[in-house]
Amino acid sequence: MLELTLVEYEAALRGMQLRTIDQYEFMAKSAMANRYAHHAKHANERKIFDKNKALRSLNHPGNQKKSNKQMLQQANKALSDYQVKFTVGDGENKV
Repeated sequence: MLELTLVEYEAALRGMQLRTIDQYEFMAKSAMANRYAHHAKHANERKIFDKNKALRSLNHPGNQKKSNKQMLQQANKALSDYQVKFTVGDGENKV
């Protein structure tokens, strides 16, 4: 059985809730696509989802984030003294 701290447990619980919300959203979109396919006179797969259009928008150079040199320098400066410190817990806040 997994041993989780309280923070880890709450994060896992929130993740499960978000997954459920995503599943409901997917079901709603599927229902709308199903309704369109059943009731349209000339149903077209592209009207439900256009894969080529999605791929074009994904590969469009405007969608790629450009690195901001100043922000990168600030982040590196802020994290320069940061070190990860691992500690062994004594079992408190375990769920």
